[in-house]
Amino acid sequence: MKSKDRRTKRDLHLLDENGMVVCNPRDKEAAHRAQVEGIATDDIDAVTCSKCLKQVRKMRKSSS
Repeated sequence: MKSKDRRTKRDLHLLDENGMVVCNPRDKEAAHRAQVEGIATDDIDAVTCSKCLKQVRKMRKSSS
């Protein structure tokens, strides 16, 4: 099934240790879509999704 989304520039989402999207960790379908559409990564430095980046900052702040 091909995505109907025709955007040329997509945000890159961060996957957590469970394979879920950090910005929407309860939505298994979101994680699957991100992986299938090639917009998921486990490289924090490559992430462009603002919601994922916000969660990363929270995680880093709480671990300090």
